[in-house]
Amino acid sequence: MSTQSHQRRFALSPVTIAQCSFDEAFEQTARAGFTGIGLRYDQFERYLEQGGSVDDVKRLLAANGLRFAEAAFLAEWQYHGGLPLVSRRRRSGADDETSARLTKRLHAFLAHCEQFECANVTAVPALRETGDLDVAAEEFATLCDIAQPYGVRLCVEFMGTAPQICDLQSGADLVTRAGRKNGGLLIDTFLFHQGHSRIEHIARVPVEKIFNVQLADAKSRPRDQLDMLADRVFPGEGAANVRAVVDALVQHGYDGWWTVELFNPEYAKTDAKSIASHAFASAVALFDRSSLRVDTAGAAA
Repeated sequence: MSTQSHQRRFALSPVTIAQCSFDEAFEQTARAGFTGIGLRYDQFERYLEQGGSVDDVKRLLAANGLRFAEAAFLAEWQYHGGLPLVSRRRRSGADDETSARLTKRLHAFLAHCEQFECANVTAVPALRETGDLDVAAEEFATLCDIAQPYGVRLCVEFMGTAPQICDLQSGADLVTRAGRKNGGLLIDTFLFHQGHSRIEHIARVPVEKIFNVQLADAKSRPRDQLDMLADRVFPGEGAANVRAVVDALVQHGYDGWWTVELFNPEYAKTDAKSIASHAFASAVALFDRSSLRVDTAGAAA
């Protein structure tokens, strides 16, 4: 491993090793070489229901030398007044979706992020609804304002299948319209590929507005047929041009977390140690090339 790669911050989303229990995922992530891990809030809630505590999670982080790189996720805020679902992808009309209950749950989620010093929270745009993008920007700004006192940054994750916020340009436009310091972008390389985002557009986004990056490659199939919850493969080993995205981000000056996130049912059938180790090796390999050497000032060489 090169020195420069070693200095980068690599994290693993626990969905990559879904066969692990909540606490086992910390150990496997650290053993593979990662220094960060993702917080899946629904998994954390189940952990609490089973008798775990916030202090227990802090001990798991400390014992394994890990930090939370990101927390997932907020959804269904766009065209819903900026009041999101937490760790749920679609509204059902259930009793727990009243404004009061959603507000309470949102603040509990943000408070836990603050307790864990987890600055990045994923914000998923509308996957079905369309509307006025100025309204969407106002809603995102409202959500950013709610998150700001907790020290949380909201990362718009543009989705390849979304009707409006589907690529880097549309995601960046929403963030610009919202105009909040703690509002920025999450670039997921699988979704970047799925939504036909363009490499040259990375340089047009202020680097300080790129809050988080997730690494995943895609199976070789038509982009409109890709399933983000089933068709991810190790970065650098699929049909998406992950290496080019990484090159562009490094040359642009991005120096935040690089989180491997692989939804793949096949990976859950093998042992977690092998999957986590392979994930780390594949991420590091993206940077161990001469074109990605960085000088001591942090500029592309």
